[in-house]
Amino acid sequence: ARRTMPSTLTHERARHARLRQAAERKLARFERQRAVRETSRELERLKDECAKQIAQIDDDRAHSLRPSWQLPPGFKCVHFAGQGEFYCVVACKGDAFVSVVDGETSFRLGSTLLTKRGALGWAPVDCCFLAYETPMKALEAPFPKTAKALTLPRVLLKVTTTGNAYEEHKRHGGVTRWTGKVALSRLTVTRVMTDAFRPDLRDPTFFRIRKSFGKA
Repeated sequence: ARRTMPSTLTHERARHARLRQAAERKLARFERQRAVRETSRELERLKDECAKQIAQIDDDRAHSLRPSWQLPPGFKCVHFAGQGEFYCVVACKGDAFVSVVDGETSFRLGSTLLTKRGALGWAPVDCCFLAYETPMKALEAPFPKTAKALTLPRVLLKVTTTGNAYEEHKRHGGVTRWTGKVALSRLTVTRVMTDAFRPDLRDPTFFRIRKSFGKA
């Protein structure tokens, strides 16, 4: 008994030491995990803060550089920080959608179009893509008589935009109001809204389209 007592105590002490070390390692692991979570949350917060500051700087810069001196009468500068949704009418040329005006610029579903000049800043208005706030305004918008694809069937597209653009404003009864027309430096085609039609009330498809958007 005298020989086994010290040995038993030694083993007990060693076991308690191992248990204590295991508990300390577990606690240290929990602390590391907590520190990692807190650091990750702080990094996400800082990233969000930086993104907001960068967006604000871009927005301020865009507005400070707006070319109000070279705008046609009635147009005003706007900046879309988020996505703006609009509508435009294009021509059907074979299997492709093209600009009614030039008969060449291609509008593909899912594609993003940029103006040939000034797309990253304030593009000249005459280079921009014209679109409208509602489907009916897009359907009723006239095209110039010199447009290259006036005789081709047409479709209505839904498009989105971000960044710099222009709004057309007109004066009515002493009050200046937005006409619903915009000139966009970039747009993305998101949806084909109608079947092909000809802009003639004798065309049953065109009549049905106008009726579906609230005007027969």
